Amino acid sequence: MPAAPKSFEITVPPAWLDYNNHMNVAYYSLAFDEAGEAFVKSFGMGLEYTQRTQNSWMVLEAHLTYQNEARLGDVLRIETRVLDFNKKLAHLYQEMFRGDQLLATQEQMTLHVSLETRRGASFPPDILAQLKVLHAEQAGLSAPSHAGRRIGIRKADTRSDT
Repeated sequence: MPAAPKSFEITVPPAWLDYNNHMNVAYYSLAFDEAGEAFVKSFGMGLEYTQRTQNSWMVLEAHLTYQNEARLGDVLRIETRVLDFNKKLAHLYQEMFRGDQLLATQEQMTLHVSLETRRGASFPPDILAQLKVLHAEQAGLSAPSHAGRRIGIRKADTRSDT
């Protein structure tokens, strides 16, 4: 049986609400980022790694989708998995849940970087080995339906000129 994605929980505070009385779009990114930080820390990266090595990770591209609203006090569970990786890049996928209800997804392409050169750098062998283990453990999970999506108006949609 494949390993479950790495899980992280966070509760929606009052400061994250907008005038629609639900979580503002910016805070979905923040919640996913907090989960991403916990995720990389789980396999040897994070603040201590960055301070020690002067290497870190940066997001090159991110796609968010929204399925349901998050509200004040909701306990959000964010699951993160490795869809693919190479010596410098990791393709990550995250899903945000309230209980069993999917609220949002985020797909990211991340780059391992040297903070000294501000350029892409190869993962060290121990980190690369951890990514390989995580990817292999999660390989049997079904492909996420929200990964690989693109934005666009479907041509079959009709327009109203009112």
